[in-house]
Amino acid sequence: MSGTDPLLRCEGLVAGYGGPPIVRKVYLDIPQNEMMTLVGPNGAGKSTLLRACYGLTKTYAGHIVFAGKSIEKTTPLERYAAGIALVPQGRCNFDRMSVAENLAVAAHSVPVARRPEALDYVLGLFPTLKPLMPSMAGNLSGGEQQLLEMAMVLQTRPKCLLVDEPSLGLSPRMQAAVFEKLAELRDAGMTIIAVEQNVRVALAVSNRAAVLVQGEIAFEGPADQILADDRIRSAYLGAEPLSQPTN
Repeated sequence: MSGTDPLLRCEGLVAGYGGPPIVRKVYLDIPQNEMMTLVGPNGAGKSTLLRACYGLTKTYAGHIVFAGKSIEKTTPLERYAAGIALVPQGRCNFDRMSVAENLAVAAHSVPVARRPEALDYVLGLFPTLKPLMPSMAGNLSGGEQQLLEMAMVLQTRPKCLLVDEPSLGLSPRMQAAVFEKLAELRDAGMTIIAVEQNVRVALAVSNRAAVLVQGEIAFEGPADQILADDRIRSAYLGAEPLSQPTN
Protein backbone atom coordinates (compact mmCIF):
# COMPACT_ATOMS: atom_id res chain seq x y z
CA MET A 1 0.00 0.00 0.00
CA SER A 2 1.14 3.55 -0.69
CA GLY A 3 1.61 6.28 1.89
CA THR A 4 -1.62 7.92 0.74
CA ASP A 5 -3.81 4.86 1.26
CA PRO A 6 -5.87 4.59 4.45
CA LEU A 7 -4.52 2.08 6.94
CA LEU A 8 -8.05 0.96 7.86
CA ARG A 9 -11.12 1.19 5.66
CA CYS A 10 -14.77 0.23 6.13
CA GLU A 11 -16.59 -0.36 2.85
CA GLY A 12 -20.37 -0.57 3.22
CA LEU A 13 -19.94 -2.29 6.59
CA VAL A 14 -23.06 -3.79 8.16
CA ALA A 15 -22.45 -5.40 11.56
CA GLY A 16 -24.15 -6.48 14.76
CA TYR A 17 -24.34 -9.26 17.30
CA GLY A 18 -26.55 -11.78 15.52
CA GLY A 19 -29.81 -9.84 15.62
CA PRO A 20 -30.75 -6.71 13.69
CA PRO A 21 -27.71 -4.78 12.42
CA ILE A 22 -26.40 -2.01 14.63
CA VAL A 23 -23.83 -0.62 12.19
CA ARG A 24 -25.45 0.12 8.83
CA LYS A 25 -23.53 0.60 5.57
CA VAL A 26 -20.61 2.50 7.05
CA TYR A 27 -18.02 3.86 4.66
CA LEU A 28 -15.01 5.23 6.50
CA ASP A 29 -11.31 5.75 5.74
CA ILE A 30 -8.80 6.09 8.57
CA PRO A 31 -5.55 7.55 7.25
CA GLN A 32 -2.20 6.26 8.45
CA ASN A 33 -0.57 8.08 11.38
CA GLU A 34 -3.74 9.99 12.26
CA MET A 35 -6.22 9.92 15.11
CA MET A 36 -9.92 9.64 14.36
CA THR A 37 -12.57 9.92 17.07
CA LEU A 38 -16.04 8.43 16.71
CA VAL A 39 -18.66 10.58 18.44
CA GLY A 40 -22.43 10.74 18.58
CA PRO A 41 -25.45 10.07 20.80
CA ASN A 42 -25.64 7.11 23.16
CA GLY A 43 -26.67 3.96 21.30
CA ALA A 44 -25.47 5.30 17.95
CA GLY A 45 -23.27 2.25 17.30
CA LYS A 46 -19.85 3.78 18.03
CA SER A 47 -18.54 0.97 20.22
CA THR A 48 -20.04 -1.65 17.90
CA LEU A 49 -18.18 -0.14 14.96
CA LEU A 50 -14.94 -0.23 16.94
CA ARG A 51 -15.55 -3.84 17.98
CA ALA A 52 -16.42 -4.76 14.40
CA CYS A 53 -13.03 -3.51 13.27
CA TYR A 54 -11.45 -5.88 15.80
CA GLY A 55 -13.67 -8.84 14.90
CA LEU A 56 -15.84 -8.99 18.02
CA THR A 57 -19.13 -8.64 16.14
CA LYS A 58 -20.77 -10.40 13.23
CA THR A 59 -20.18 -8.81 9.82
CA TYR A 60 -23.40 -9.07 7.78
CA ALA A 61 -22.17 -7.26 4.68
CA GLY A 62 -19.38 -5.07 3.40
CA HIS A 63 -15.64 -5.18 3.90
CA ILE A 64 -13.02 -4.17 6.45
CA VAL A 65 -9.66 -3.51 4.80
CA PHE A 66 -6.47 -3.23 6.85
CA ALA A 67 -3.13 -2.43 5.23
CA GLY A 68 -4.63 -3.24 1.84
CA LYS A 69 -6.08 -6.64 2.81
CA SER A 70 -9.70 -7.63 3.57
CA ILE A 71 -9.91 -8.84 7.18
CA GLU A 72 -13.64 -9.15 7.84
CA LYS A 73 -13.38 -12.95 7.84
CA THR A 74 -10.38 -13.10 10.17
CA THR A 75 -10.46 -13.65 13.94
CA PRO A 76 -9.57 -11.04 16.58
CA LEU A 77 -6.36 -12.98 17.28
CA GLU A 78 -5.40 -12.79 13.60
CA ARG A 79 -6.14 -9.07 13.53
CA TYR A 80 -4.06 -8.62 16.68
CA ALA A 81 -1.16 -10.42 15.01
CA ALA A 82 -1.58 -8.21 11.93
CA GLY A 83 -1.14 -5.07 14.03
CA ILE A 84 -4.56 -4.05 15.40
CA ALA A 85 -4.94 -3.71 19.18
CA LEU A 86 -8.06 -2.94 21.22
CA VAL A 87 -8.35 -1.24 24.61
CA PRO A 88 -11.99 -2.03 25.50
CA GLN A 89 -14.34 0.05 27.59
CA GLY A 90 -13.99 -0.42 31.33
CA ARG A 91 -11.12 -1.75 33.38
CA CYS A 92 -10.07 -5.14 32.03
CA ASN A 93 -6.84 -5.78 33.89
CA PHE A 94 -6.41 -8.44 36.57
CA ASP A 95 -7.10 -6.48 39.73
CA ARG A 96 -5.61 -9.06 42.12
CA MET A 97 -2.34 -9.22 40.21
CA SER A 98 0.46 -6.67 40.31
CA VAL A 99 1.13 -4.16 37.57
CA ALA A 100 4.23 -6.18 36.64
CA GLU A 101 2.21 -9.40 36.45
CA ASN A 102 -0.45 -7.75 34.29
CA LEU A 103 2.20 -6.56 31.86
CA ALA A 104 3.82 -10.00 31.82
CA VAL A 105 0.51 -11.72 31.02
CA ALA A 106 -0.25 -9.21 28.25
CA ALA A 107 3.16 -9.88 26.67
CA HIS A 108 2.30 -13.52 25.90
CA SER A 109 2.32 -12.88 22.15
CA VAL A 110 5.67 -11.09 22.22
CA PRO A 111 8.66 -13.36 21.49
CA VAL A 112 10.40 -14.23 24.76
CA ALA A 113 13.69 -12.65 23.70
CA ARG A 114 11.92 -9.34 22.97
CA ARG A 115 9.84 -9.10 26.15
CA PRO A 116 12.38 -7.04 28.14
CA GLU A 117 12.54 -4.58 25.22
CA ALA A 118 8.72 -4.46 25.04
CA LEU A 119 8.51 -3.76 28.77
CA ASP A 120 11.11 -0.99 28.55
CA TYR A 121 9.16 0.51 25.64
CA VAL A 122 5.86 0.83 27.50
CA LEU A 123 7.47 1.99 30.74
CA GLY A 124 9.15 4.67 28.69
CA LEU A 125 5.75 5.67 27.36
CA PHE A 126 4.14 5.56 30.79
CA PRO A 127 6.84 6.37 33.38
CA THR A 128 4.22 6.79 36.10
CA LEU A 129 3.80 3.00 36.05
CA LYS A 130 7.43 2.31 37.02
CA PRO A 131 7.06 2.86 40.77
CA LEU A 132 3.72 1.03 40.68
CA MET A 133 5.09 -2.24 39.31
CA PRO A 134 4.71 -4.12 42.67
CA SER A 135 1.25 -2.64 43.33
CA MET A 136 -1.98 -4.56 42.84
CA ALA A 137 -3.76 -3.31 39.74
CA GLY A 138 -7.01 -3.07 41.69
CA ASN A 139 -5.41 -0.54 44.04
CA LEU A 140 -4.54 1.90 41.26
CA SER A 141 -6.59 4.99 40.53
CA GLY A 142 -8.90 4.95 37.54
CA GLY A 143 -6.44 6.98 35.52
CA GLU A 144 -3.54 4.73 36.42
CA GLN A 145 -5.58 1.68 35.46
CA GLN A 146 -6.36 3.24 32.08
CA LEU A 147 -2.66 3.84 31.47
CA LEU A 148 -1.97 0.23 32.46
CA GLU A 149 -4.64 -0.97 30.00
CA MET A 150 -2.93 0.89 27.17
CA ALA A 151 0.54 -0.25 28.25
CA MET A 152 -0.61 -3.88 28.21
CA VAL A 153 -1.67 -3.84 24.56
CA LEU A 154 1.10 -1.52 23.37
CA GLN A 155 3.80 -4.04 24.17
CA THR A 156 3.26 -5.48 20.68
CA ARG A 157 3.72 -2.00 19.12
CA PRO A 158 0.52 -2.19 17.03
CA LYS A 159 0.09 -0.25 13.83
CA CYS A 160 -3.50 0.65 14.75
CA LEU A 161 -4.85 1.23 18.27
CA LEU A 162 -8.60 1.05 18.94
CA VAL A 163 -9.63 2.72 22.21
CA ASP A 164 -13.18 2.62 23.61
CA GLU A 165 -14.14 5.41 26.06
CA PRO A 166 -10.65 5.97 27.49
CA SER A 167 -11.76 8.83 29.76
CA LEU A 168 -14.71 6.97 31.31
CA GLY A 169 -14.83 7.64 35.06
CA LEU A 170 -11.64 9.70 35.12
CA SER A 171 -11.02 13.11 36.65
CA PRO A 172 -10.64 16.03 34.23
CA ARG A 173 -6.89 16.05 34.89
CA MET A 174 -6.51 12.36 34.06
CA GLN A 175 -8.78 12.69 31.01
CA ALA A 176 -6.43 15.32 29.64
CA ALA A 177 -3.39 13.16 30.47
CA VAL A 178 -4.81 10.12 28.67
CA PHE A 179 -5.57 12.09 25.52
CA GLU A 180 -2.19 13.80 25.62
CA LYS A 181 -0.63 10.33 25.65
CA LEU A 182 -2.80 9.23 22.70
CA ALA A 183 -1.67 12.32 20.81
CA GLU A 184 1.96 11.44 21.55
CA LEU A 185 1.43 7.93 20.19
CA ARG A 186 -0.18 9.36 17.05
CA ASP A 187 2.71 11.79 16.60
CA ALA A 188 5.12 8.86 16.90
CA GLY A 189 3.44 7.17 13.93
CA MET A 190 0.55 5.13 15.36
CA THR A 191 -2.93 5.21 13.82
CA ILE A 192 -5.61 5.62 16.51
CA ILE A 193 -9.39 5.24 16.44
CA ALA A 194 -11.16 6.29 19.63
CA VAL A 195 -14.74 6.24 20.83
CA GLU A 196 -15.31 9.03 23.31
CA GLN A 197 -18.20 10.90 24.95
CA ASN A 198 -16.03 13.82 26.08
CA VAL A 199 -16.22 15.48 22.69
CA ARG A 200 -14.25 18.63 23.41
CA VAL A 201 -11.23 16.85 24.95
CA ALA A 202 -11.11 14.12 22.29
CA LEU A 203 -11.53 16.30 19.22
CA ALA A 204 -8.97 18.81 20.48
CA VAL A 205 -6.22 16.24 19.82
CA SER A 206 -7.81 14.34 16.90
CA ASN A 207 -7.12 14.82 13.20
CA ARG A 208 -10.54 13.68 12.03
CA ALA A 209 -13.93 12.84 13.49
CA ALA A 210 -16.95 10.86 12.41
CA VAL A 211 -20.41 11.43 13.87
CA LEU A 212 -22.54 8.28 14.08
CA VAL A 213 -26.32 8.45 14.31
CA GLN A 214 -28.41 5.25 14.41
CA GLY A 215 -25.53 3.17 13.09
CA GLU A 216 -24.72 5.40 10.13
CA ILE A 217 -22.13 8.09 9.49
CA ALA A 218 -23.96 11.42 9.59
CA PHE A 219 -20.88 13.61 9.24
CA GLU A 220 -17.17 12.99 8.76
CA GLY A 221 -14.32 15.44 8.41
CA PRO A 222 -11.52 17.36 10.13
CA ALA A 223 -12.00 17.25 13.90
CA ASP A 224 -11.73 20.99 14.40
CA GLN A 225 -14.47 21.62 11.82
CA ILE A 226 -16.79 19.06 13.42
CA LEU A 227 -16.21 20.60 16.86
CA ALA A 228 -16.73 24.15 15.61
CA ASP A 229 -20.00 23.41 13.75
CA ASP A 230 -22.75 24.56 16.10
CA ARG A 231 -25.42 22.63 14.17
CA ILE A 232 -23.59 19.34 14.61
CA ARG A 233 -22.75 20.05 18.25
CA SER A 234 -26.29 20.91 19.29
CA ALA A 235 -28.09 18.32 17.16
CA TYR A 236 -25.89 15.26 17.59
CA LEU A 237 -23.29 15.74 20.30
CA GLY A 238 -25.43 16.99 23.16
CA ALA A 239 -23.24 20.07 23.53
CA GLU A 240 -23.97 23.76 23.72
CA PRO A 241 -23.00 25.82 20.67
CA LEU A 242 -19.57 27.41 20.86
CA SER A 243 -20.93 30.70 19.58
CA GLN A 244 -23.88 32.53 21.04
CA PRO A 245 -26.69 33.75 18.76
CA THR A 246 -26.90 37.49 18.29
CA ASN A 247 -30.13 39.47 18.49
